Amino acid sequence: MPRYISWRNFWIFWLGGFALFLVLVVTGGPLITDVAPTGILDHQSAATAERVDAIQLSWAEAGKMSYAKWSMIGDLVFIGLYSIGGILGGRLIWQEAKSPSLKKLGLFMVLIYFLFGLFDYVETLSQITQLLQEKGSDTLAGIAAFARPIKIVTWIIGTIGMIIALIWRRRENRA
Repeated sequence: MPRYISWRNFWIFWLGGFALFLVLVVTGGPLITDVAPTGILDHQSAATAERVDAIQLSWAEAGKMSYAKWSMIGDLVFIGLYSIGGILGGRLIWQEAKSPSLKKLGLFMVLIYFLFGLFDYVETLSQITQLLQEKGSDTLAGIAAFARPIKIVTWIIGTIGMIIALIWRRRENRA
């Protein structure tokens, strides 16, 4: 097995990604405006260029465009860390598990974290492109809005699934 696939690296990437996610959630308040009452979440689900333009105008008027850019860059880093961590963890569980069911769960985690990373990158790159152009795009807004629910579902399944897999692995190793 390659050296980079280790439990140490799993914990660094997975927990590092989760910690960055929490930081992004806690620091998202400045992007809340009357037009975007849930801040960056409104931008993710905007679905039309007109809505994106209204949100970005509200951020510009509040002097928060630079803040929004850094927040989305932070999101890109989070996606990479958390996805890589989940894929590493899934692969380790798949390779080391004794029971066939836990092996399948590990392989499923690899797939789920890959899909999470893919859809979250598609969403966030669509968002940041509109932000950097300072203009909404119906195509990019639609892509981001389409990717968002898939990203959310895979994030929830991946997070809960990994916790279950880690507990299961620990119990299996104790037996």
